[in-house]
Amino acid sequence: MEQAGTSRDRHSAGGDRTSASGGGGETVIRSSSPLEVLALAEHTLGFRPRESLVVVSLRPPRWRTGVVGRVDVEAADDRELVGQLVQHLVADGAARCFLALVTDAGEPPAGRPPRRGRAVVPAPRRAREDRGAPAPLAGLLRLPGSARAELVCAALAAAGVEPEPWLVHRGRLYSYACDRSCCPASGRSLQGREATQVAAEMVLAGRVLPADRESWELGLRRSVAAVPPAAGAGAGGSGGSGGQGGPGSAADVAAVGAALASRARRRPPAERDVLRDWRDLLTAQSRRDGAGLRLAPAEVAVLLAALRRLPLRDQLLAVAVPQALPELAGALAPAADPGAALAVLQQLARRAPARWRAAATGCAAYVAWCTGASPAAGVWAQAALELDPAHSLSALVLQAVSVGLPPPGREPALGPAGGPDGRW
Repeated sequence: MEQAGTSRDRHSAGGDRTSASGGGGETVIRSSSPLEVLALAEHTLGFRPRESLVVVSLRPPRWRTGVVGRVDVEAADDRELVGQLVQHLVADGAARCFLALVTDAGEPPAGRPPRRGRAVVPAPRRAREDRGAPAPLAGLLRLPGSARAELVCAALAAAGVEPEPWLVHRGRLYSYACDRSCCPASGRSLQGREATQVAAEMVLAGRVLPADRESWELGLRRSVAAVPPAAGAGAGGSGGSGGQGGPGSAADVAAVGAALASRARRRPPAERDVLRDWRDLLTAQSRRDGAGLRLAPAEVAVLLAALRRLPLRDQLLAVAVPQALPELAGALAPAADPGAALAVLQQLARRAPARWRAAATGCAAYVAWCTGASPAAGVWAQAALELDPAHSLSALVLQAVSVGLPPPGREPALGPAGGPDGRW
């Protein structure tokens, strides 16, 4: 089973509370469409899933989003795995669950399909029905994947979570539950995702969904890796930003290595000085509106060394994500934008010699997890452990992501969903 927590671990579970702005601040979004929640789920995962079951926890009383998770579509046939997924949703406080079965298999019927016999979802209400009374249950509409969706809906209902099932099929969104005019038999075009508030916020933040999951993971790994020599060579040895002397190039990594060797022969700087410079650096980075600061090799060396000094490393992290380490953050004047810390940590990882890279990559994983980006946290934690299997912070992050442990101190970013009763 794989969920939003990590892109690799077969027993992972999502814990993303998602910031729709993609940075340190949160944007509360009031959803009036299932396309909005689908768009949020995709941006939370970091890619558009294929052949998947995607779930989003909706928590009362205002139906805010919680856990976002994903499993391979075949996993919906495994009752044990479905049970584990439902347990994560229940532990998150879900009373309702948006679920989308994403598949290109099968063909929708030409007209309105009949319902399956097993009653697992509330029947759609008519205009004059008493909305104070519980709605009778009905079977799912016989659309592609309805047998799998039925198993998941039954497990949710048995756990006291009301399922709201949807089918994502070849560019269209269909309701498994509703056969009223609000949910046309031909489905809704997914092109509407690009016009959602979630998508607009992501564009403003400069975040674009990659074409597929493999491209997404490759991009994350490249963001914390040095530039390969072939990529940095270019014509005449000056291949743009990755060229000779560029950040992460062989020459740049060598310069940082020399600075680290020089610093090792001297007394380390005082912790208070490192903390002051770190706060100033994050403040400057947050004012660059996405344009990264280029640190001198000596500055990179100081920070790389600090990330391997305990408890100084934890104090640096507390400045970046104070909600995760409140006992340290109180006396440290925390930074306002953990996104700035992520940008700096990625730069440190790209420019670090190989044996120093795990510390920066693992700290990036920790900050990502604390800010709700569990999918990225899982990828970076795995990358750090490949560099240094003994890096304990990365192991901690990967374990937290794998068991669905929610990020500390995070609140959901999506506001009340749906109409007056929280329905679409």
